[in-house]
Amino acid sequence: MAVLGAGTMAPGIAAVFAGAGFESCIYARRESAAVAAGARSNDQRQLLVDHDLATHPDTTITATDDLDLALRGAGLVIEAISENAQSKATLFEQVEELVTDDVILASTTSGLDIDQISVGARSRGRFVVMHFWNPAHLVPLVEVMGGADTEAWLLDMVESVLRRIGKYPVRLIRYAPGFIGARLQQAVVREAIALLQAGVASAEDIDAATRHSFGARFPVLGPLETSDVGGLDVIAAIHSYLLADLDSSTRPQELLTEKVARGDLGVKTGRGFYDWSERDPTELAQRRDEELIMRLKTLHRSGELSLG
Repeated sequence: MAVLGAGTMAPGIAAVFAGAGFESCIYARRESAAVAAGARSNDQRQLLVDHDLATHPDTTITATDDLDLALRGAGLVIEAISENAQSKATLFEQVEELVTDDVILASTTSGLDIDQISVGARSRGRFVVMHFWNPAHLVPLVEVMGGADTEAWLLDMVESVLRRIGKYPVRLIRYAPGFIGARLQQAVVREAIALLQAGVASAEDIDAATRHSFGARFPVLGPLETSDVGGLDVIAAIHSYLLADLDSSTRPQELLTEKVARGDLGVKTGRGFYDWSERDPTELAQRRDEELIMRLKTLHRSGELSLG
């Protein structure tokens, strides 16, 4: 399989495929970017090996700035470049000139319509969305969606491959911007910003309330399961007085736009909702990864995820 791109997602995607026995190649336009992505991918694959989350520790991961070389022999091509429909479409036009008509063409877009991405394609029926979540080698979910011309058997095949590499695929029946996960996540983020902007609580306590209440249950119970367990009559009663007071902004909130205008972008600039000069983002990412690894092991023990 070939992964096109050298940013945040590509190394993890290649790592998890290689860990399951697929020879993987990462393509980037610049040689230095390809080499760096290949190194990150091998490190991430080794992490999976070290925690018994990979069945093939020695499968090859290569990297190149030669698109033709990257695609040679690939049965699956996953595009993981910037979130721009035209850029993705242009890249896929180049890919179609270099691969046979039976190669599956997938995009990791986090919310674009695959029919926009494949608009100028020769064989639109082989295009699918495979939306991995960051970090791609540790988060089990992959959202799958076909276009107007994608046949059901191809989506079935893609989901089978994803289960083989230890992922948990969910399928969208129809397109919705942001798919499933991002919509749910951003609904929570919007309300969190609204609470902070209104002075209801501190950023620390809003995050703690999320992590240590409903967030702590989410690995076992999703929101609809939680509603059934609690009783839909109870949920309806809560909605009757609460929904009107929840944030319903249709544009980025004032607090968010002010921070962006000041250049307070979060970890990348040292300040966002938190002062990151007083916190270690590397240590936080490490703790996140440790939690995700424990979760993956639990899912494997329960049989909800499997390799091979």
